[in-house]
Amino acid sequence: MKYPYLFCCFVAGALGAAAQDRAPAGGGGYQPPVAECVSAAQRQQIEAELAANTARLRQQGVLPAPGAARPAVVPLSWPLRQAAGFDYANLYGISNFVDHNPAFPNAVQDFNCGTRTYDTSGGYNHAGTDIFLWPFSYNMMDRGQAEIVAAAPGVIVGRFDGNFDRNCALSNANWNAVYVQNADGTVCWYGHMKSGSVTPKAVGATVALGEKLGTVGSSGSSTGPHLHFELHSPGGAVLDPYSGPCSPAASAWATPRTYYESGVNTLLTHSAAPVFNACPNPDTPNESSAFMAGNSLFFAAYYHDQLAAQQTQYTVFRPDNSVFATWTHASTAAHYAASYWYWSYSLPGNAPTGVWRFQAQYQGTVTTRTFTVGVVNAAAATARPALYALYPNPATDAVRLTGPLPVARVQVLNPLGQVVRTATHLAQPTLDLAGLPARGLYLVRLLRADGTVEQHKLLLE
Repeated sequence: MKYPYLFCCFVAGALGAAAQDRAPAGGGGYQPPVAECVSAAQRQQIEAELAANTARLRQQGVLPAPGAARPAVVPLSWPLRQAAGFDYANLYGISNFVDHNPAFPNAVQDFNCGTRTYDTSGGYNHAGTDIFLWPFSYNMMDRGQAEIVAAAPGVIVGRFDGNFDRNCALSNANWNAVYVQNADGTVCWYGHMKSGSVTPKAVGATVALGEKLGTVGSSGSSTGPHLHFELHSPGGAVLDPYSGPCSPAASAWATPRTYYESGVNTLLTHSAAPVFNACPNPDTPNESSAFMAGNSLFFAAYYHDQLAAQQTQYTVFRPDNSVFATWTHASTAAHYAASYWYWSYSLPGNAPTGVWRFQAQYQGTVTTRTFTVGVVNAAAATARPALYALYPNPATDAVRLTGPLPVARVQVLNPLGQVVRTATHLAQPTLDLAGLPARGLYLVRLLRADGTVEQHKLLLE
């Protein structure tokens, strides 16, 4: 389960114009549990199949024969990217590097001579880099937000798909994976893919640098959605793509990467505090980007590799760019692989209508999230003609929208004003209403292309 390490209490109040340190309403750090990604028996089976495929492809002339001249070392690009249509600043955190200490158990050493890796009592020393999704990992997995891409051009020498992809523990289950031999003879393993997402290309097909190989899942022995990226020498030995005092070989990355990559993954606004549920259930973000004057909202920031004393300055701007609130915060923990913090606030009854901006300045980078404060009276509501209609109304388990698609965000609110259903980037005209807790009157709120909010009453029978 994804329980934060730390929770703080905070009573919302008016924020002054000058930045001040302010404790969050909640949040904390997250470190994924470890699991041996591939058992010894599975690894032996994989290596045998890759060897057989490689021999066959050499006979067919697809791969060069042993001893043939090869290009110089091929630098690796980052094997993860964000799918089109999503806007997180970063997608991931790193939970484990390659273990360079052959002893076991509890005798670990990563490339920087630190302990961000693991081993097991059975003799497994972690052989790859674990790159986990953050925040709301199963939500990100379900919507295909994180794509696994080829870190170098090469030839597919193995692929597996169709295995269950919502595992939560060490289970010795088989994973979905793609194995690519690069031009220099090294082989990249891309593991834990989402079932059905694996490239349809067959063994022997070529892939280009940055070509999509699949999306991140939690297949195999896994405690949540992540990519296990493993690099092997032409002879089959595990290589660490990182370079440091305990891994003196040159970095395999085209752009050398640091031990800590402190950054904001995303800023979000929420109608209620985010809830992290037990694996493998999707989380309940309670994310919202459309509010009304007088509403309560939560400003949240999500980080990876946050270090102690790294201060963030947060600022909320009104539509006219004047400062509504500003504050600062820094974690006191030495290091969080991933972390999040949120602040509760109530909009005043006279909050101006329009597009607002929530901004965080951290480690020299500014991250921004916009949200809207909508129509506050009937006169203003008639100022803009409706773009959408809902039918049927009354409805049962679904309703159709007429109007321009996609819709950036659709929210369904119950009579208490609580958001009970949210759809983002709705590209189809049907809004699913199945599973709502009660029949009766609801409010459907749509974020329009001009940043304003349109609302419709909907009766469920």
